[in-house]
Amino acid sequence: MTTIAYDGKTLAADTLITSGTLAFGHMRKLHKLTDGRHVALCGNMALEPEILAWLNGKGEKPVLDADEEIGGLLVDKKGDAFEVSGSLRLHPACVPWAGGSGEHIALAAMALGKTAVEAVALACKMDVKTREPIDSVRICG
Repeated sequence: MTTIAYDGKTLAADTLITSGTLAFGHMRKLHKLTDGRHVALCGNMALEPEILAWLNGKGEKPVLDADEEIGGLLVDKKGDAFEVSGSLRLHPACVPWAGGSGEHIALAAMALGKTAVEAVALACKMDVKTREPIDSVRICG
């Protein structure tokens, strides 16, 4: 899985790729869209190219099977956040926000005053499906 965190200023995500109990390497999960928004995705990363194309206005909304797990957070240039649901619907998100297998660790860290990057770093130490390096982007502030 992964850990994504957003503290209202910075969006951060780890880079570990896993399937079940196996680790396969690393990849970017945080992307800048053509209109300047940023998105971080977790779950079935094989779906990522189709989802990114759709979010960039270059394709139809992907149709997901019921067993395909996907989620994430989209943040616009003003810093407003929208959760990407499993059905690829965008819902306004509460901030601070975290998702993925280390979300509870990251949310607790941010509740205690840590930044999104620090929150993901803590998840990297405690969650077996979250590992460095961490990608991050400063959105505002």
